[in-house]
Amino acid sequence: MTGAFAQPGNEVIDYATLIKAAREKLVVERTCLIQINNKQSDWVSAIEIPYRAGEKLDILEASIIDRNGKVVRTLKKKEIISRSAISQGTFFEDSFVKEFNLKWHEYPYRVKYSYRKETNQFLHVADWYPVLYVNVPTRKASLTVQLPLDYKVKLNFPEAFTFNADTLGNGCTLRWRISEVVPVNKEAFSRPVQESIPHVKIVPEEFTYGVEGSFKDWASYGGWLNKMNEGLDVLPLSEQLVVEELLKGITDKREIVKTLYHHLQDHTRYINVSIDLGGLKPYPASYVCTNKYGDCKALTIYMKALLKHVGIASFYTIIHADANPVPLEPQFPSHQFNHVVLCVPLEGDTLWLENTVSYLPYNYLGTFTQNRYALAVGNNGSRLVKTPALKLEDVLEKSVQAYVLNQAGEGTLEVVQEHRGETFEYFKQLQHEISEKEQQRIIQNGINVTNAELLQWKISQANRDLAQLQLQLSLRVNGQVRKLGSSLVLTPTNFVLPRLESTSSRKEPIRINYPVNRLDSITYHLPFASQYKTKLPEDVAIESKYGRYQEKYYQQDGQICVSRSFQLVAGNFPKEEYLAFYAFFESIKESQKKSAIVLKPN
Repeated sequence: MTGAFAQPGNEVIDYATLIKAAREKLVVERTCLIQINNKQSDWVSAIEIPYRAGEKLDILEASIIDRNGKVVRTLKKKEIISRSAISQGTFFEDSFVKEFNLKWHEYPYRVKYSYRKETNQFLHVADWYPVLYVNVPTRKASLTVQLPLDYKVKLNFPEAFTFNADTLGNGCTLRWRISEVVPVNKEAFSRPVQESIPHVKIVPEEFTYGVEGSFKDWASYGGWLNKMNEGLDVLPLSEQLVVEELLKGITDKREIVKTLYHHLQDHTRYINVSIDLGGLKPYPASYVCTNKYGDCKALTIYMKALLKHVGIASFYTIIHADANPVPLEPQFPSHQFNHVVLCVPLEGDTLWLENTVSYLPYNYLGTFTQNRYALAVGNNGSRLVKTPALKLEDVLEKSVQAYVLNQAGEGTLEVVQEHRGETFEYFKQLQHEISEKEQQRIIQNGINVTNAELLQWKISQANRDLAQLQLQLSLRVNGQVRKLGSSLVLTPTNFVLPRLESTSSRKEPIRINYPVNRLDSITYHLPFASQYKTKLPEDVAIESKYGRYQEKYYQQDGQICVSRSFQLVAGNFPKEEYLAFYAFFESIKESQKKSAIVLKPN
């Protein structure tokens, strides 16, 4: 055993999972053996085991083993703490955690623990990853699943596992094994970490969760969701009267949808209320009417009820919300979602309503839900649909910088920025969630100009349904002109480009989930410029399959002008192309090093 301790860093030595499944009962047993090599790695000795209301969780054993293989401490029941796992934005929640600490003072040592969970309501037999921590290597992991022969399931797993199946009597046993699962590090423009780790998915073809359901196909799964939602989209009489008053004189359907959506945004707020059927069954529209809050499911049901009352059909649509999502697997109908939006098909158009955010525009999905499959649930059938993809014009960020400087490089800088896409969402969230003082601190820290003091700032939006905003900055600057002998040198601020991994250390393929589109304009008004001859850098144009970059330098109306544009296309590219992708960014960096503007005396 002493030899095994020679490995550097923390390690999960063995991670074994046993699952016993039947139609109305699921038992999961896990045994974990973790090695801790130094004090800096003690964080893994703090064990947290999550569970939900309705699940029975038992800690079977937990102990510390020293380097000689001797058990030096065994966990006592009184050392186990149970607490609610209330997350931010949650009012009621049925998620809990049992936690304990198995820390020792002599290194290296091992922590071994095992536990059992039982539940009678489940949508997955297994959604199993062979790792406890993505940043800690796993030496050996195994999954064993025991099933009755008449219990039909669907399997989905990659070839990375060693797999075998045995039949004995009325049951079958499925086994997956894998060794040496290396840590996965997050990389720029790459897929999410969990997509990089091989994993096993097992779902029952038929299940009972609230009501009977099936994963036979997407229509069947949508039918189950529709049954769960049955009768929830009915407005109380008092709310019906409010709606009728709101819509007096409005006949255009798009205007009706917009008015009702604004009503939802202005009179409700998002709070996670996941206390019924594991958070999968929505609360009725009447609940939102009474309480003025709800989670994504309840608020979407409420919006659906508002539209239903005025005869406009809509679809409760489940989706995976994340700026960098794991793509849905269309060939494997199962629960692959974490959010709900509303799809409203109108003649010649389809509207998409995000019902949890009061500050986003009407018919705006944004970076967290754009360009992916979702399941639209309806009374007459359910099907996969694709949400609209953000286009270059949807993410355009503009910045206009106007300097007025003296020969010492002192003066003023006026900046007007237009934000769309990701940065639009970012600034709207800042406005909504933090104080003006904190907003100012963040804006000041984000100014990409050296020796600049923020004097005034303002965020404005022409109207609430415009998916762009304007940020205006007034700054006092100094040190913007550098002396080089008798000459003066101006160095325009560079685009801030993402930090990329070196070509030798890159592990992942390239994924750009939505395009990048930036346009900068810089002007220098120099009252003393007539005393100098201006030498401008050469224009730059860099083209690549991944995007383009341009720089233009010119003089106009007595001012020195710089124009820069950068575009990055959305797409997936293999790891083998990373060298060319990296080279594209390096060429931009090299061009920016040659951007100095030189003023020589006449």
